Amino acid sequence: MSEETRFSRQERLAEVGFAGQERIFRSTAVVRGTEGADVERLYLLGAGVGRVTASEQEAPEPFVHAAAFEFDAARDVGAGAWRALQALRAALGIGA
Repeated sequence: MSEETRFSRQERLAEVGFAGQERIFRSTAVVRGTEGADVERLYLLGAGVGRVTASEQEAPEPFVHAAAFEFDAARDVGAGAWRALQALRAALGIGA
């Protein structure tokens, strides 16, 4: 899949568009902690974030939906996906 078509679905979203995808490409994200960090990193890279760094020493922002998950592994995936979404929303300037 070419870079041109890779993000075409995101670019068709009113919330993203071509300009938003460019902002995502230019953005930098820091993945903090270890809970869900691999999932968060993969989501961010998959969305086209230009630079993703890791900081295991810093605590991530609390995952407010943790109680909805019965199992630790599912909670980690949920936490990583939620934090990635928050980072993408920030890159696009979309309020929480």
